[in-house]
Amino acid sequence: MQAGELKEAVRNRSVYRQLHLGTAGGQKSCHEESAGLSVSSAGPLPGYMDMPWCQVTAAANSLAADQAEGRFVSIQGCIPTAYEEAGLREDMRQFAAEVKRNGMEVCDVNIQVSDQVNAPQYFVTAVGYGGQRSAVQPGQELVVTRQIALAGTAALARTCEAELYRRFPFWLVDRAKGFDGWMSVVDAAQMAYRLGAAAVYNVAQGGIFNALWEMAERADVGLEAELRAIPVKQETIEICEYFDLNPYYLYSAGCLLIGTEQAEKLIAGLEEAGIPASVIGRVTEGNDRIIRNGENRRFLDRPKRDEWWKAGLHFTSV
Repeated sequence: MQAGELKEAVRNRSVYRQLHLGTAGGQKSCHEESAGLSVSSAGPLPGYMDMPWCQVTAAANSLAADQAEGRFVSIQGCIPTAYEEAGLREDMRQFAAEVKRNGMEVCDVNIQVSDQVNAPQYFVTAVGYGGQRSAVQPGQELVVTRQIALAGTAALARTCEAELYRRFPFWLVDRAKGFDGWMSVVDAAQMAYRLGAAAVYNVAQGGIFNALWEMAERADVGLEAELRAIPVKQETIEICEYFDLNPYYLYSAGCLLIGTEQAEKLIAGLEEAGIPASVIGRVTEGNDRIIRNGENRRFLDRPKRDEWWKAGLHFTSV
């Protein structure tokens, strides 16, 4: 493809048609109402650069955690000149499917071609109505849904499949690859609020330890969490040990961190809907953020970059 704007014919058949926008390119109603809007953006995700539609999931998760109803999605992209039109068409088809699955619609799309990039780069902005960013308070319990590091584990298993097959049973690797089927937390977040959640935090890049710090920082409070209570899959433990990664700092889309005064009711309601949940700690006065591991205790570190980017990782396929 030539650098610059997409040719009109390519834009119509491989972008607008796939996103159900017609030849006008949509421009539906992203900004019809200025009051009560919530906005969430997502760029390339660790381990999912070859699956850009996951950015829709990430943006929708953030809206749901802030009690917003997702309505519209805007997609901005830059693709290399060597990118085949069939690849662009498939990208747009997958975007459309994920937008629809989240009950939203595409309102705007702009794709440029450049000789300055060697792989497609997409950025998604989701717009929702309503929304209120809530904060935890001292005395509340901390609940985690599902398990941590599900999305990061799936990315590792998918990207390093051949290497992991040589080290682990096929069933373990295959099961780990399927963890990305739990990346969406929209339904879980909405249910959590109905069950009495005071605050919901979408655990994503940087994993559960970053989420704990950021949730406490937002509310200017302390916390105590029990390391052994944080739910983690055995597949995650095995794969992270193999690559010398810390699962508590690994991409955790699919997991929510919830502050609540009604933990028992919350957990029972979530589990009745098939969403496992566990109490991992509580919110405290002051600013101490403490992680306990049996009799040992240490202070939680400030946020770190996601373990996907850890120096020494030797795969480059995404």
